[in-house]
Amino acid sequence: MRRPPESAHRRAGRRRSPFGALRPAVTVACGYAAAALVWVISGTDLPGGRWLAVHLFTLGVLTNLVVALSYHFAQTLLHAPERSRVGRLVAVNTGALLILTGLPANQRWLVASGATALTASVLWLYADLRRIRKASLTGRFAFVVRAYEGACSAFIHGAVLGALMGVGVLTGSWYAAGRLAHLHVNVLGWGGLTLLATVLFFGPTVMRARMEPGADAAGAKGLCRAATGLTVATVALLLTGAGGVMVLPARLAAAAGLVVYATGVAAVCVPVVRTGQRAQPTCASRMLQAACCWFVAVAAADAVVIATGQLRLLDGLGAAMLVGVLGQTILAALGYLVPMAWAHGSEGRRTALKRLGRLPRARPLALNVGVALVAAAATVGTAGGAVGAVAARLGWLLAAAAVALQVVLLAMTIARAAIPAPDQA
Repeated sequence: MRRPPESAHRRAGRRRSPFGALRPAVTVACGYAAAALVWVISGTDLPGGRWLAVHLFTLGVLTNLVVALSYHFAQTLLHAPERSRVGRLVAVNTGALLILTGLPANQRWLVASGATALTASVLWLYADLRRIRKASLTGRFAFVVRAYEGACSAFIHGAVLGALMGVGVLTGSWYAAGRLAHLHVNVLGWGGLTLLATVLFFGPTVMRARMEPGADAAGAKGLCRAATGLTVATVALLLTGAGGVMVLPARLAAAAGLVVYATGVAAVCVPVVRTGQRAQPTCASRMLQAACCWFVAVAAADAVVIATGQLRLLDGLGAAMLVGVLGQTILAALGYLVPMAWAHGSEGRRTALKRLGRLPRARPLALNVGVALVAAAATVGTAGGAVGAVAARLGWLLAAAAVALQVVLLAMTIARAAIPAPDQA
């Protein structure tokens, strides 16, 4: 029997992958990750400096993956029919690029247009998630999709705050309060809530181990607490902009909300760490366990920092959250998703997983030592002097090396999938 053309063969194999629809978003996210690495390594030498490096990650990498993965997992968990995602992917990246070019160039109309496009895209996602959940007859993991809806709501509020700051509506003390609320609701809400909801059930899959008994029930309650606590904290942080006698009670209310958020984080993350302890150690399982530990520590420390008003310490916590929690979780997830989405056949996927699991101890160690050094250097600030500066540079070098190696391995896996096997030529 005549073998079908190679390209058709590959397309048929890819359609069989349950993660095949994620390929466009993952490819775009990897491109943003490479750009973010360039900006991190270059420091302030390139346009936009540190701000652009952070937003290449949050708008480019994080937002693309959150939008794609939350919709994919909502469909999978609640057995909803497949729908096209291309339009939303285009809208998300149009908005992201407008913001990334508009703010460094001081073009407020670009910032406003980009924020509008991004907000509309996430509203679209929110509507789809809600529709899927309402139409589903499967109830066990409906709370995961509800958490994704909460993350979308957090993004929308964060985008509104970001736009108000970007176009100059919020000024003075309100600008500082708005920026603080914006950072918390985006990082802990859009990124954090999505991470918690996903790692609860997908973490054991990546680790190739069974979920801890009762972890789903405890996780459902933890996610609800985290969402409620973050809402309280965000509103209270914004109210600190009123100044005067309002500052202290608003700050303490925000800290209380963050304590509630931290208990929710622990309820989800501790069972995932226990699952990793039972699983066979791999690069991905070590990264997920480390990310969960960082998340618990960062959430607790954030509540203390806000309560005491030591806001200078937020730089260190921000670095730990972005790289140690969100970035590390993304690296672990992509190390599993890319072979599943691109490699052909079970043997090809095993080979790709093995390739992406190289240096299973050294890579997580380098990344997490780097995060610890960067966080410590940011915490001591100028008091660290030359030692602190060296620690920061060494930390960023270690973290960037670990991330760069993962990006290269991901690119190799994607490229090899495009080369036909000898029996297909």
